[in-house]
Amino acid sequence: MELSQLVREIESTPDPTARARIERSRAAVLQAIATLPSTRARSRSRSRSRWVWGGTTAVGTLTAGAVIAAVVIAGTVSPLAAQPASAAAIAVLDGAASLVITGVDPVVAPGQYLKIRETYEVVSLWDKDCDPNRVDCKTAAPEPTDGFNTSSLPTSEGAIRAQGVRDLYVPSNRSDGWILDDRFTNEALNVYGAPEALPAYERMVAAFPERDADPGGIESLPAGLMTWSPDTADDDQYWDPFRDDYADMPRDPQKLLTWYEKHLSSSDDWYIFQAIGRYLSTDVMPADLRASSLRVLGLLSGVDVAGTTGSVTTLELPTKLGKGGPFGDLLVSQLDVDTSTGRIIGSRELYPARSTELLPAGLPWASWRIDVTVVDEAPAL
Repeated sequence: MELSQLVREIESTPDPTARARIERSRAAVLQAIATLPSTRARSRSRSRSRWVWGGTTAVGTLTAGAVIAAVVIAGTVSPLAAQPASAAAIAVLDGAASLVITGVDPVVAPGQYLKIRETYEVVSLWDKDCDPNRVDCKTAAPEPTDGFNTSSLPTSEGAIRAQGVRDLYVPSNRSDGWILDDRFTNEALNVYGAPEALPAYERMVAAFPERDADPGGIESLPAGLMTWSPDTADDDQYWDPFRDDYADMPRDPQKLLTWYEKHLSSSDDWYIFQAIGRYLSTDVMPADLRASSLRVLGLLSGVDVAGTTGSVTTLELPTKLGKGGPFGDLLVSQLDVDTSTGRIIGSRELYPARSTELLPAGLPWASWRIDVTVVDEAPAL
């Protein structure tokens, strides 16, 4: 994930002050990344100081391309165990890679589109003391988002688990315009803790109806190019961000891992695990590169099989967090692999050691399901 995309996804909560906060976040992230080495030794015992990212995104865009925006990282991050990926996990990934090479990608005829639907769920915390509906709200100029974007797990009285949907239409000729449809209204699935969290959530949505989905609504991406500002091309990025590098990216898994470590925003295993999961879920990367990327996952430490349901096997990578954080000392990232096709069809992030006083045990902090179909038309702009 590029820096600009990372910052925007972190800053996706609807808020009139977002532009100023984006600039502050960009500066902070740039300063932090400047202090990190661009490559790492293959030592499995190292740890690294990390920033604390807000995991309380209320509405707005949250997709498989924004995994890190929903993940709360505290203190130091290091692999939970020094052992390599399990033999069972490697077997699943090798089998998936073989299917990708020998299988047949969806056939998209001229005029048709590859429709990639992301259905995501995310937990949003609500701090009653910061809600602008309170007459004694401590914020000088309260906004409808305040109870959500200023909350933290220890201080929250309530939480909402919301679901959103985003559709991407990739034309048969990928140099034509891609269509991004982000108009779907997020739905509150569950309320935890104080029942007042739901009307607070509804007030926020009512105050920002155009931002309950992505502000862009429905838009055309020329050849898949996302343009964030009409005034500059500095932040422009293809939906598949490494498109220009596909020909040069190594197909040898070990060399490809080194390439990812150099070119991703972080070289930590948990980040590479998440990022590759995102890139592979869209089916727009060349098949041989998808296969090699699947095998890269088998080179990351601690990857194991979490379980199998039908043809879907869930792989997970546990990461040790710094002690004393509100989410506990463990982050578990998971990817769902359809072993009948070799495709990654879902992902989720969990904090197994967090408090269960407000949220039930086992509830993912964020999850994504990816469905890919071929359709005859895309929505009109």
